[in-house]
Amino acid sequence: MSTVRDFYKDKNVLLTGGTGFLGKIITEKLLRCCQVGGIYLIVRAKKGLGPEERLKGLFEEPVFQKVKEMNPNYIKKIHTIEGDLSKNGLGITEEEKDLIKNVVNVVFHCGASLNMESKLHDAVRTNVKGTSELLDIMKDARNLHAFVLVSTAYSNCQHRFIEEKFYEAPIDPELLIKMTDQLKPHVLDSISSGLIGAWPNSYVFSKAIAENLLLIKGKGLPVGLFRPAIVTSTVSEPVPGWSDNLYGPLGILLSSHCGILRVIRANGKIKSHTVPGDMCINSLLCLAWDVAQKWKNSSSSFVPPVLNYSAKNSKLLIPMKQYVDFTEINYVPFKRAMWYQTLFLVKTQYNYLIVKFILHTVPAYLIDSMLRLSFRKPRNMLNGIKTYILKEDMTKAKFHRQRYKRLTFIHYTFKYTLLCLTGYPVYKVMCKLLKKGNRR
Repeated sequence: MSTVRDFYKDKNVLLTGGTGFLGKIITEKLLRCCQVGGIYLIVRAKKGLGPEERLKGLFEEPVFQKVKEMNPNYIKKIHTIEGDLSKNGLGITEEEKDLIKNVVNVVFHCGASLNMESKLHDAVRTNVKGTSELLDIMKDARNLHAFVLVSTAYSNCQHRFIEEKFYEAPIDPELLIKMTDQLKPHVLDSISSGLIGAWPNSYVFSKAIAENLLLIKGKGLPVGLFRPAIVTSTVSEPVPGWSDNLYGPLGILLSSHCGILRVIRANGKIKSHTVPGDMCINSLLCLAWDVAQKWKNSSSSFVPPVLNYSAKNSKLLIPMKQYVDFTEINYVPFKRAMWYQTLFLVKTQYNYLIVKFILHTVPAYLIDSMLRLSFRKPRNMLNGIKTYILKEDMTKAKFHRQRYKRLTFIHYTFKYTLLCLTGYPVYKVMCKLLKKGNRR
């Protein structure tokens, strides 16, 4: 048994954000590879479903299939605690707080508001105050070995280079929390642009403040900071290519290969820092072990470690143009593909708007017109990605390929027809110009 696995044996792990992408992989990894004592998940009620009901659906996902086969009694190690990071005291009862203090050994604080367009008030309450409330609980923990905050590699993106260190916050975290508590939401939001300053949105700003809060309020505790880059689907375990969301690159790839998205504004030469979810979690688990070892060796001189996890110096760091180019890969086309796959990366805003009109707006109106003429309900192609949750039968790959060949034929027919229609007028104009030149 490795030293890392041995570290987690019989440990009780507290996890926030357990129903999210990273939370699911952490839970699966601990259940499958580590003989943990128990996993305590802080889960909020959502859409009329309580924590227990939400967990029933959670463990039906394919990511937990191996765990079920290896240990049918895995569910006995899962303990749910109803809570909400945006509420005072995390919305946790005093009895459950005492339970956490008495039994929890390792904390992975993954829960956060990921909405980059959220109001500053909401982002601070969840990402900053939620972290503060959790640290307050863990300060009285009887046997805490490691507390790891999962942040983002872009929390200090105003700097050209991001080092593995804590950065100074533009405002005192406690002061910002007081402002959030005492000011009305619309008042705080009205001055948010001045507070956020060089940060591009409230999400990364709140994460930067939370990091600084961890350094200040985490004194006397075995804390560590984990900054992953853009986390994508798994590469090998427990199942290759698994993901439960369409955020970031995955949404672009899906909508592109469904024939919905044909152009985005991007610089194809810029390299994309994407990291596989399973490799990311392996590093996170190792960081908690490292925190515990350093704390054990010398708690008096302990310096919280910071780990930036990105694709730098690896084969994963590739240009955006290469990332979205799948022409050399033999993959099974999607059953729901609406058009031949093609995606243009356009750098300037002006050119992007032109290409977007030609490749998105015009085809959308044409298809909607055809549907209306056939007395069928129009389909808004540009909103299609929002409703896709692909669960396709791979045994029908042959039929999907056949259908995709037809889409390819239609694509090139449309392409060259358009070329001929636009080329002929240009040809006629050029002929007239040449005739006038010869007469002179």
